[in-house]
Amino acid sequence: MPNRLIVPLLCAASVAFARGSSGHKEATLATTQHEQRKGEPLSSSLSVNVQDGLRFQLIVENNTGKMIELRFPGGQTHDFIVVDSAGKEVWRWSAGRMFTQALQNKLIKSRDTAVFADTWEASGMHGNFTAVAILTSENHRLEQRVAFSLK
Repeated sequence: MPNRLIVPLLCAASVAFARGSSGHKEATLATTQHEQRKGEPLSSSLSVNVQDGLRFQLIVENNTGKMIELRFPGGQTHDFIVVDSAGKEVWRWSAGRMFTQALQNKLIKSRDTAVFADTWEASGMHGNFTAVAILTSENHRLEQRVAFSLK
């Protein structure tokens, strides 16, 4: 088997193995919230998923025929925040983290996407919450919100 096929096959096998068939119904707390403003070059969606903690995924899509550059003032490209039903912040992904002060950019090709994802162990949390995802780009700042419940 040619060497160039080994890596893609191993990747596909690891995804299939990780996905597995646990017999449990995968619980999605909040399905994707998708937003595209008319005339805007980027659209975004946020999903919140529960499986061994909460998984947050912010997907940013380039809807143009040109490459788009996202400019960030430092090492932080995004943030995820969880607020309770009273609007009180209960968790922030960036809290306690340190980020470089160096400017950075990320290019998104035409009709392509950039994915920003992180997890949170929300053990012992119950109630209604709202997840907020923020793309911290200087030139294309985006924010998405999705309500969800933990039981």
